Amino acid sequence: MNPLLKLVRIHNVIGAGFGAFTGYVASSMWQIDPRELVLAILVVSLVAAGGYAINDVYDVEIDRINKPDRPIPSGAISVKAATSLSYGFMGAGVFLSVVQGYVQFAVALLTSIALVLYARNLKRTGFYGNLVVATTTALSLFYGGLSFHSGFWVQRIWIPVIYTFLLTLSREIVKGIEDYRGDLANNVRTLATTRGVTEAWRVARISLIITEVTSPAPLFLGYNLIYGVILVPFLIVTTRAVLSETSETGASKARSLLKGSAFLGMLAFALGSLPVQFLIYNFP
Repeated sequence: MNPLLKLVRIHNVIGAGFGAFTGYVASSMWQIDPRELVLAILVVSLVAAGGYAINDVYDVEIDRINKPDRPIPSGAISVKAATSLSYGFMGAGVFLSVVQGYVQFAVALLTSIALVLYARNLKRTGFYGNLVVATTTALSLFYGGLSFHSGFWVQRIWIPVIYTFLLTLSREIVKGIEDYRGDLANNVRTLATTRGVTEAWRVARISLIITEVTSPAPLFLGYNLIYGVILVPFLIVTTRAVLSETSETGASKARSLLKGSAFLGMLAFALGSLPVQFLIYNFP
């Protein structure tokens, strides 16, 4: 893979953009203004790309142990270049947000600041860092809804935002388990390094189970049956993550599975927000 695409974790950037799309269509019930939708996706994707890049800048010593093939420790991209690219991407995203409005600008700017603070300091605080990542990820969907910013958009967006927060929080704890050895060597205070791998797994599983048990709720809060159909594979994939081995190896498998869960969850919210009238008219 191209080092730049690898630096920004392009698959995660695409996921962030899809989050903005999901937030927009869920809030608007597919009443799409192409300009606002495209701007939302671009802003979220650029800020996310910058966040992933700056994370690698501050994680270079840890990555030499955990992931020596990453662009910076492997020598493919210098720290200086990665830093410039990071601030360039985030700056472009914040600049574009101004076009949408001052509230969108504030959210994009604060999210960018939070991502830098996370990479520089908060990641090493463990659970508080996990909360920051979960919040900024959930804000991808919120920003999509904010870009619509009309009618009952808040009532429509809070459900996917909360579920995204819980799922991401679980995934971040699992990631801390996967990176246990490198984090321990660099004094990074994750749940795994401070409370042990077994305890970290317990917290992650509790969060995932809460997400699973409450996941049918949107069916009673205005989402259509497509949501329920996609919910089935979501539950299967998430349950496989919950049942993964209580170890660093199991965490690696679970983290990959939870990426699938995140995609299925956003797809469920996006298609589950299609108005009934639209479905009847187009699928007689």
